[in-house]
Amino acid sequence: MREIDGVLRDWGEVASKTAAKPSKGRNIAGGKYKKPAKTPHISAMAAREKLAATVRKAPEVMVKISGGGKDMRGIKAHFDYISRNGQVEIEDEQGRIHQGKEEVRDVRDDWKGGGIPYESGTKREAFNIVLSMPPGTDRAAVKDAAREFASELFSNHQYVFAAHDDEKHPHIHLAVKAVDLDGVRMNPRKADLQQWRETFAEKLRGQGIEANATPRQLRGVVKKAEKQSVRHINRRHREGKGGELARVTQSQQKAVEREVKEGQKHINPAQDNISAGRKQVQQGYGAVARALAAGAAEDKQLALEVVQFVQQMPPVETRHAEQVEAVKRGMAREQSRAVQKDQGRGGERKDQGRSR
Repeated sequence: MREIDGVLRDWGEVASKTAAKPSKGRNIAGGKYKKPAKTPHISAMAAREKLAATVRKAPEVMVKISGGGKDMRGIKAHFDYISRNGQVEIEDEQGRIHQGKEEVRDVRDDWKGGGIPYESGTKREAFNIVLSMPPGTDRAAVKDAAREFASELFSNHQYVFAAHDDEKHPHIHLAVKAVDLDGVRMNPRKADLQQWRETFAEKLRGQGIEANATPRQLRGVVKKAEKQSVRHINRRHREGKGGELARVTQSQQKAVEREVKEGQKHINPAQDNISAGRKQVQQGYGAVARALAAGAAEDKQLALEVVQFVQQMPPVETRHAEQVEAVKRGMAREQSRAVQKDQGRGGERKDQGRSR
């Protein structure tokens, strides 16, 4: 049992990325640093629950920083966006509800303190955070979980959040003032984002919603999620609302065309690291499965699920490789249709010759 618990804790540390330290925040008043909160170690029971949720593919939370204003002009634009120009209510850190252009403007004016310039700012003065869950998740529960999430993590900051119901997946836009009430500027890094995911998943589970927060590598996911700004630009273009595709998308398409049409192989400098990472993940799951297989019946069942989960992992394929294969399949279908069309025409000519 001790061996199983030890292996589970090791896996849990990796799954929660608790080995990475959260960032320090700089005190803009005195130049001192505020010590980050200590990262709690995961228990064997918590690791077992996370492992079971992962291999049974529980819904994964999404928490990301989508941007942030460097001045009041940028903050105003984001407030207008998340409030839909005052049509959608926003809630602040004190639980007060604001709706309408005038009330949103009042909140914005309240943020002006602390020396935030109106325009031409050079430092990020606000963080725009998006919290979301898959389609079908109870929207009210997501909003309640987001409220608890913000209250716990940003209790010493000014913030506002709004729920958007215009897309299938329920999501919350949370804007947090970068400098807290003690003058400490927030400086989130990767480890912080993972802790945020863990906290949001915990708050959702408290609302009775099944939620998990496992790094994508441990789920066998290779491709990074597309940035929200890129997705919006591309959607506007494809819906005929103006503008070109995002520059990064255009660059990706050109690389795909060069490989398909000219045979110019695209070299991904991260490919070796991606493959090595997958191997390390599989070895980690293997160690867990072997330890569980020596345990009780319940452990053996979980070991079997772990093995099946690893076997079902998608291939290590980048977005570029996936797009190349999609283009090749499309070209093959077109060629097949062209051949069938030519064969049909040949049959028609033969029939016409016989009738003469």
